[in-house]
Amino acid sequence: MLDVGQGDAILIRADGHSALIDAGPRDANVEEQLRTLGVEHLDLVVSTHPHADHIGRMAQVLQDFDVGLYVDNGMSHTTKNYANVMEAVKTTEVDYQVAVKGMSFPFGDEAVFTVLFPGSSQISGTRSDINSNSVVLRLDHGASSFLFMGDAEAPTEVALLKANIPAVDVLKVAHHGSGHSSTGAFLAKLHPHSALISCGEGNRYHHPYDEALERLQHVGTLVYRTDRSGNLRAISDGVGVEILEGTIAELDSVVVVPWPEPVAVVDTDPEEPPEPDETTGSPSVDGPKLKRRDFFDAAFERRPHASKAEIRSEWRAYKKAWRLAQKLERKAAKALDNATVEGEPEP
Repeated sequence: MLDVGQGDAILIRADGHSALIDAGPRDANVEEQLRTLGVEHLDLVVSTHPHADHIGRMAQVLQDFDVGLYVDNGMSHTTKNYANVMEAVKTTEVDYQVAVKGMSFPFGDEAVFTVLFPGSSQISGTRSDINSNSVVLRLDHGASSFLFMGDAEAPTEVALLKANIPAVDVLKVAHHGSGHSSTGAFLAKLHPHSALISCGEGNRYHHPYDEALERLQHVGTLVYRTDRSGNLRAISDGVGVEILEGTIAELDSVVVVPWPEPVAVVDTDPEEPPEPDETTGSPSVDGPKLKRRDFFDAAFERRPHASKAEIRSEWRAYKKAWRLAQKLERKAAKALDNATVEGEPEP
């Protein structure tokens, strides 16, 4: 589970094969992270649903890698991000399938992916139909099992319970640990040994919710979070699974950059508003651009005994402050423009 902030990007490797579930938000630079980890080919790429925090870099991934098969839930969206992805599917001529319950994808000699949701027809009338129709995948590797929930919500869990979903060892917690998912009945049925939550430190949605964490704790599940531990690695030998937390040294050099095109569209999802555009790197408070590597070098020079986790936390706080400053500047500029249009003198 790559540490991509508020979003999802999960790399699975076995027997020389690689698969990617979701591609993080626009500023995650997932394709560079994959290259840094030695990925050259992706046998399977899955978009669980077309929200920006899951497909922000998907078009670039499809363009930069040799992809065997691209799978999504078949739902369209009104965003430029989604349009970019489907254009990449077309131009790269990658094999494309809409996920339907019962599909299976062999993954090496000992592992297999199985689609558990959606069924032949999508569910509707939910709090968020796009979330509720997320592609839900189960991965079986010998006696070890993993469940990838996308941003599925309670209605999805009800459907899975009706289908008598079996227990799993590792659960990728749905919707970044929001209170709309991970119901008590669902967790009691799955009884996962470990749960992985992908969320951004100090994110605006306050994920994960306390009630979701309490429900996981109630069934005795060990919880691991990217906002606290960075990258998470689950290593299966086909008998058991070991979870490793913390930084992956190779990824420290990856510079966080924005999507190469401006995104000026309306995203109808109430919980995933489009993020503001940024310049390459993150400008400093005084104006010049500052890249992640430069920030880390300067921080370690000031505090040579600081840990990478501490510096990474400072970097995220810095980016958050800069984005807020940009937002306030745009708001002030808009107010000034409106005042000028109405005939009021500029200050």
